[in-house]
Amino acid sequence: MAPTPPAPAETSTQDMNIARMLIDDIVAWRIPPGTWIREREIALRFDVSHAPVREAFRHVARIGLIRIVPWRGAHVIEINQHAANEVYELWKALFGVVCRLASMEMSEPDGRELLHRIKQYRAVVENTNDTFEHLKVSNRIGRYIAKRCGGELALELIDRLALLARWQHNVFTHQYIDRQDNAAGLRSADIFEELCLKLVERDADAAEQAARDLIGVSQTMFAGALDEYHRTHAQTKRNTDRKKRK
Repeated sequence: MAPTPPAPAETSTQDMNIARMLIDDIVAWRIPPGTWIREREIALRFDVSHAPVREAFRHVARIGLIRIVPWRGAHVIEINQHAANEVYELWKALFGVVCRLASMEMSEPDGRELLHRIKQYRAVVENTNDTFEHLKVSNRIGRYIAKRCGGELALELIDRLALLARWQHNVFTHQYIDRQDNAAGLRSADIFEELCLKLVERDADAAEQAARDLIGVSQTMFAGALDEYHRTHAQTKRNTDRKKRK
């Protein structure tokens, strides 16, 4: 007797759960850029049929982390300068608009809480040059601002771009971070503080510009890390090719 197919609600839960776990693995680079993900392997991993795996792949592809190739599976996208700049430019534009809207909606209690959070951010920046920690705290503040702009769609889009930025951020190595003097982090803290003050003052134009400038600091620092990442991987590939020829 054929097994009874799962109810639609169960299928939805199943594919969304698989998608969330795949996204976590990809963002953390447990599944690195350029990796092929096979339907069969994922179905075995989660002990499910191929149908929810295909749906999970579609969810992840909509975010932009994989490309689905018919009959082959899915391919985790590579990081290149064009794609990285696209994410940052979209992030600048969107966060600028979000901050403009938030400046019109921010209440006095919201403003006080925001200024308290920015002090915590500065403390993190002054105590470590770990850009992963900086990004984690700044993303939380960014979500706090987005929640006060009055639009659910804005928060959803900010979350999606922040997810892609977190994924890209893995090009930073500890060696690269250790060589930096934390100037970018301190500059970010200064701009973030200015942004929060402009939000509290309801200065929409200045808040939007500060938001764009803030993302621009991260964009500039990321470009250096990405160049080093590509040089390192190109050298690794050359070494591997030489070994194969021997």
